[in-house]
Amino acid sequence: MSQRFFHALNALLDNSRFWILLSGIALSFFIAGFIQLFVPTGSLQVIRIEQAYGFVSFLLLYLAVLASPFTKTFRFAAFNKAYLHARRAIGVLSFYYAFLHAYMTFFMQLNGFDGLAYLNAQYALSLTGGIIALGILAVMALTSFDWAVKTLRFKNWKLLHRLVYLAGIALLVHVVVIGPHYREVTVLGITTWCALTFLAVLEVRRIGLAIKGRKAQ
Repeated sequence: MSQRFFHALNALLDNSRFWILLSGIALSFFIAGFIQLFVPTGSLQVIRIEQAYGFVSFLLLYLAVLASPFTKTFRFAAFNKAYLHARRAIGVLSFYYAFLHAYMTFFMQLNGFDGLAYLNAQYALSLTGGIIALGILAVMALTSFDWAVKTLRFKNWKLLHRLVYLAGIALLVHVVVIGPHYREVTVLGITTWCALTFLAVLEVRRIGLAIKGRKAQ
């Protein structure tokens, strides 16, 4: 029994996904603590923390989606294998930060369901996009483990995880509708749209290579 336990523990500690998850969780505490040092206690502090969590979730989802087209395009990049292996942990962390963001927004800003009645159409649309994205990320996070791949079988598991694209679109709607940084000429906005354009170009190339490979068979 003890040998099995230590074998499982060693396997866990040798797995980069474990350290990525641990580092991501630790970062969430650091973010909250850092903002609390510089932003006075109150609603503004809550807003800044939940905004930071939302941004990190968006960034992590981008990195998770980017993994496949990036490694297919830049086949000789030295870190491709490690990047693909880490993708599941990155996706789980994206859900983790999205959950923190949603929890703080819903319970600490809106004051729960009572606050929904005061939302205008713009915020309601943004909230809808956020709920869709959070739901999909939750499903993906729960099925991001080896047992889920074996249970669902890889083909079905892969098909399920393609919902990440729908989650990405819903999350983009969520942030663009109410985020002035993404609708105006700002450094963050320009950087975001350039990054999304880069992703789109790589995705088109990846799809093109896949179609070409099938025709060659």
